[in-house]
Amino acid sequence: MVVVLKTDVSICLCSDCHKVNEIVMFVAFPMPQVDNMLDKVGQAQYISTLDLTKGNWQIPMVAADTEKMDFGTLWGLFQFR
Repeated sequence: MVVVLKTDVSICLCSDCHKVNEIVMFVAFPMPQVDNMLDKVGQAQYISTLDLTKGNWQIPMVAADTEKMDFGTLWGLFQFR
């Protein structure tokens, strides 16, 4: 885990997941066609946007997988929940 200062002086937590990525099996699927997606939006009554800036911190983890994402700091070993 590395703390990086952004240009606006806020902090960004960065984790190195290279070892996890080596053992994870990714399932690839094609992206939906943009024309079809726009057709669906055109029929909608309401349209909203989501701020996914910190979306990766909001993905739930299975309890058995938390140990795979441990990270060490000067203050000890931590796990995501």
